[in-house]
Amino acid sequence: MMPDLILEDIMALDKVAKHKVLNEQEIKRLKEKNLIEGRKPNFHISASVAKVTGEKSDYIKLKGFKDHHYKQLILEYLERFGSASKEDVDKLIYDQLPGILGKKQKRNKIHNILYAMSKKDETIHNTGTNRYPKWVLKVSDY
Repeated sequence: MMPDLILEDIMALDKVAKHKVLNEQEIKRLKEKNLIEGRKPNFHISASVAKVTGEKSDYIKLKGFKDHHYKQLILEYLERFGSASKEDVDKLIYDQLPGILGKKQKRNKIHNILYAMSKKDETIHNTGTNRYPKWVLKVSDY
């Protein structure tokens, strides 16, 4: 239970659940009490609220996983199948991305993950074109 909640907090949490806009005062109060997470305007209930309300699985779906999880899925796919097109990567992780993200945000997230894997982590590289990428594991130079 969460007995320290006031009516305004409960009403504001209801707004979060219904994906309605919060005013600055509501955001500040809910953040201070660790009742919500996320960035404006994409707030979701915190883990502590999800635990009390029995919405733990919904919390994970909204929160999503760390980028490392998605990178591991892509690497495993490439190890087993040799290469992946953009469509293959989309099919692999699109539905696992946080539910709070819109279609454009999910596409950007996938782009950012692939960019990080190819440029920063240097675990994969593109043997196709920019328009039609073909991602493969990067062979070490040893």
